[in-house]
Amino acid sequence: MEPKWKEQLEQHRHNRRNDIIQTAKELFIAHGLSSVTLKDIVESCGISKVTLYKYFRSLEEIIFEVEIDLLSTFGEQVARIAHQGSNGYEKLQSLLEEQIIVSKQSMDIIRFIAMFDTLYQEEYPTPELERKFRTFLRSGQHPFLSILEEGVADGSMRQDLDVKAVGYTISNIVNATLQRMMLRGKLLHLDQDIDPAIVLRNMVDMILAFVRA
Repeated sequence: MEPKWKEQLEQHRHNRRNDIIQTAKELFIAHGLSSVTLKDIVESCGISKVTLYKYFRSLEEIIFEVEIDLLSTFGEQVARIAHQGSNGYEKLQSLLEEQIIVSKQSMDIIRFIAMFDTLYQEEYPTPELERKFRTFLRSGQHPFLSILEEGVADGSMRQDLDVKAVGYTISNIVNATLQRMMLRGKLLHLDQDIDPAIVLRNMVDMILAFVRA
């Protein structure tokens, strides 16, 4: 096979695979993870099930690919502006504030991640997908952990911080609060008579107060 033809074929496969992921993402966000079937995806893509099975072996595999794609996109959006500051503390402040801004602009991502978390509360569907997803999550340094390490090292944060425990605590607090405020903020505002923006500001301030030297 000629190198140019081989390159074109690989690009075609990449584009087709990405089309399936993006189409599935739109269906999942519009109808929910439990309502979309492989039949829905192939019909929306205009392909056959035989073609789809050349790229994905199950609906769960597509769901995980969409989750990884969205997490990567969200992380890239945050990273483009975050980490501004002269020390770890200032960079953490920048990262927290940027996550709030990006979340407001990425409602579809927040909505899908919330559905994914709900669907897979206790276990993953297969050991293979579990390994793949966990490998993705651990493929790079977690932003909160790296910033906390920097803050402890430069003296802008408390010296007694357990970086791993505190980093993942902050990550879970931020993700859970963002999901709740972004997805149910309007009703929560009416129920609790508190502007979601104030809740998010208080969250940032409490985290920063906890880690400050």
